[in-house]
Amino acid sequence: MTPQEKVLYYKGLNGIRAIAALSVLLSHIITGANYIYPELEIDELDIANYGVTMFFTLSGFLITSLLLTENKETGTIKLKDFYIRRILRIWPIYYLYIFVSAACLYFFLEANIIQKELLYYLTFFANVPFILSSGLMAISHLWSIGVEEQFYIFWPWFFMNTKSILTKLFVFVLAFYFLKVLALVVFKYTDSDIFYTVLKVNRFDCMGIGGIGAVLYHQKSKVVDFFTSKTVQWIVLICLAVMLLEEFRFSMLIDHQLVALITLSLILSNISLENPILNLENNFFNFIGKLSYGIYVYHKLIVLLLVPFVKFLPFPNGLKLTTLAVLSLVLTLAISYLSFHYFEKAFLKLKSKYTTIKSTSEKEVKMSS
Repeated sequence: MTPQEKVLYYKGLNGIRAIAALSVLLSHIITGANYIYPELEIDELDIANYGVTMFFTLSGFLITSLLLTENKETGTIKLKDFYIRRILRIWPIYYLYIFVSAACLYFFLEANIIQKELLYYLTFFANVPFILSSGLMAISHLWSIGVEEQFYIFWPWFFMNTKSILTKLFVFVLAFYFLKVLALVVFKYTDSDIFYTVLKVNRFDCMGIGGIGAVLYHQKSKVVDFFTSKTVQWIVLICLAVMLLEEFRFSMLIDHQLVALITLSLILSNISLENPILNLENNFFNFIGKLSYGIYVYHKLIVLLLVPFVKFLPFPNGLKLTTLAVLSLVLTLAISYLSFHYFEKAFLKLKSKYTTIKSTSEKEVKMSS
C-alpha cells in the first residue's frame, strides 16, 4: 500500500471528542441559564475546562501519530502541506462563525463585537483576550483554537528528525511544566498571576503528553500496557465520575496534567484493546464525535440567542431550563450536522490533496497496517 493510500482510523476516539464537546456545551448551557434563573449563580463548570484539556491531549496524540507515520513512510515531513491541511480544517468554519456571530449579535441582541480585541481572534490569538479577561461575547471560547493553532506552528518541527524523539518530547513537557511551577511561585510571592495564567491557558504540556503517548504507542512500549491495564482503566473510570460530580480538584499544578493522563489512558485503551472497560466505539459517540468541532464552535452563539427567547416564555423556571437545554442541544447538533455535510466536507475533500498519510473519523474505515 502506498503512503498516499494509507488511512488511519483509531477506534473510540470519536467518543473522547463527544465527551469533550458535550461537556463544554453542558457548561455553557448552565451558565446561560443564570440569566433566566439568577439564583443559580453557577460559574463555568470544571468539566468544560477539563473537556478542553481532553481535546488538547487528543489533538497532541493524533497530530503526533500522523507526523510519526509520515516520517516513517517518506523520511521527512512536508511542512507546507501540514500547514495547508490545518488551515483547511480549522479556518473555514472559524471565520464563518466569527462573521455570523458579529451579524447575529448586532441584529438580534444589539451587541457589537467589532472592537479592537477582534483583531486577536482574526489572527488566532484569541487566547490573549481570554487571558486578560476581555474576551468578546459569543466568540470568547475560541481561545482554545488559538492555542491549538499556535501549537501547530512549532510541533511538526520536532519530527523533521525523529532520532531521540521521545527524549525531546519529554524535555519539552518537563520544561513547560517547570515554567508553570516557577510561575506559581512568582504568583505566591508577588500576587502577579499573569505569567501563571498564560501557561495555564496555553496547555502545550497537555498536548505534549498526548504526543508522548503517540510515540509510546508507535514504539510498542511496555508503558502502553500500564496505561491500558484493568487497574488503570478502573481508576480512569472513577476519575471521570468524580469529574462529572465537579469534585475533581487536587492542585493548581497537576489537575490538567492528570486529566491529560486520564485522556491518554482512554485513547490507548480504546485503540489497543478489543474490549476496554469504557468502550467509546459506538454509533452515538461516532455521530457526535464527527460533529465535535462544529459543536464546539457554534454552540455558544446558539445558547446566547436562545436565552432571551426562553427567558420570556410563560413557563416556570425549571421548565425554562429544560427548554433551554433541549433547544440548545438540538439546534447545535442540527447546525453542526449541516455545517459538516454541506460546508466543511468541501474543504476536507480539498485537504486530502495535501495529505500524505490519510486519517479519518469515519467508523467504516479501519486502520491500515
